[in-house]
Amino acid sequence: MANKRGRGRKPSLAARLADGLLTGIDLLCRGISSAAVFLLRGIAKGLLALAKLLLRLAGGLVWLVSWPFRRLLRALLGRHNRAERCLRLTGEEFEDYCAQVLADNGFRHVELTPMGGDQGVDILAVREGESWAIQCKNYAGAVGNFAVQEAYAGREFYGCDRAAVLCPGEYTKAARELAASTDVELWDGRVLSRMMKRSGRVPHRASP
Repeated sequence: MANKRGRGRKPSLAARLADGLLTGIDLLCRGISSAAVFLLRGIAKGLLALAKLLLRLAGGLVWLVSWPFRRLLRALLGRHNRAERCLRLTGEEFEDYCAQVLADNGFRHVELTPMGGDQGVDILAVREGESWAIQCKNYAGAVGNFAVQEAYAGREFYGCDRAAVLCPGEYTKAARELAASTDVELWDGRVLSRMMKRSGRVPHRASP
């Protein structure tokens, strides 16, 4: 009987209080841990936002400080982009100038086609045994695929081996795609600038 009464005895008040206290401490620790994690996440987000703001401010400061240097750099680069000087020429002056520059760059028998009946090209020339039909386009913007069509037609009409389009700027994507499929070379402003440098000639407007 004694053993049975011992096994069925209820926990004492002190034991219940101790158990409740331990449970409360455990809940408190969990709450503190969750609050700490939440606080640390908030701090991390705040620091990230602050870092982004500081990067933007630094970028703006660098842009502001470098502004005069960027203008100077553009001016210096503009001087080396010799082809842009050709934009001051008329179409006929540009063709004459290109003929002279081509002659200075190893082309021989350079001649201009008749005005108004050029059949798509402006210059005929020979280099390293190959005949060339060259179309000149003095455009400030990108040259389109119509110039490629003209060069291709001129090559076929004059029976030349090669065809090219020469301009002081760039070409559109459509022009490059057509040139690749018709075997027409595209000489842009960079190519013309190198030719002008080797030639040493400076484009000048004719006196009015």
